Amino acid sequence: MKIDLTKIPPGGKKINFSLEPGWWKPDFDEERIVGLDSPLSAWLEICPTGEKIVVDGFLSARLLLRCDRCLETYTKDITTDFRVYLSMLPFKGEAEVELLENDLNLDFIDDNFLDSDQIIKEQLILNLPMKTLCSDDCKGLCTICGCNFNIARCSCQSGYETPLYKQLETSKK
Repeated sequence: MKIDLTKIPPGGKKINFSLEPGWWKPDFDEERIVGLDSPLSAWLEICPTGEKIVVDGFLSARLLLRCDRCLETYTKDITTDFRVYLSMLPFKGEAEVELLENDLNLDFIDDNFLDSDQIIKEQLILNLPMKTLCSDDCKGLCTICGCNFNIARCSCQSGYETPLYKQLETSKK
């Protein structure tokens, strides 16, 4: 949804909305999120503050994720509050600039429109764990035949019956 920022009143504007499961289209090279399992609900409060625009928001969704170990799909609930700062002034980058803490949350927009889909997708990705696992004790896949160790044992050579992540943990010791 595109929001015209020039039509936001000085006191701000709050927008409530819901996104259907078919809304998710991976465009961030994000393969861990397969889609939405149910409608996503969200609200955005957009407040102009001088040269910046502050976007406070909330989202709640049940995601379909792909496990990093066994590649099976599972669901995970995500609920988060967030704040994003936007600048409508063009970015005049220099070769080297020291960023202040407030600069880390600042995004630049080229026109007068806020793409709420982009913000929601970013927040979903930012709230995922570094490694998405269907369970803490997921056993992963056989490196030879691809057997899912959570479901069965494979008939490969005995040295390969141990999941890859366990082999790596053992070799580090």
